Amino acid sequence: MLVLSRKANEKIVLPDLGVTFTILSLHGKRARIGIEAPTHASIQRGELRERLLALLDEDEPQPGRRRRQLVHCASF
Repeated sequence: MLVLSRKANEKIVLPDLGVTFTILSLHGKRARIGIEAPTHASIQRGELRERLLALLDEDEPQPGRRRRQLVHCASF
């Protein structure tokens, strides 16, 4: 993991992936971040993804099966 410190209006660029993160604003312990990425790249909020995967595993007779399918092909 790479850890960076950035100020408002500074960018982090991943040129090989065509992705740019811009720190839009800082308020206390929160940062508002803009992400520019190619249209084929999916962007997921980690906490929502984990919650959905946990719910899918609860309802699945074979836990993990649907989770593996979702991780492999889903973009939400």
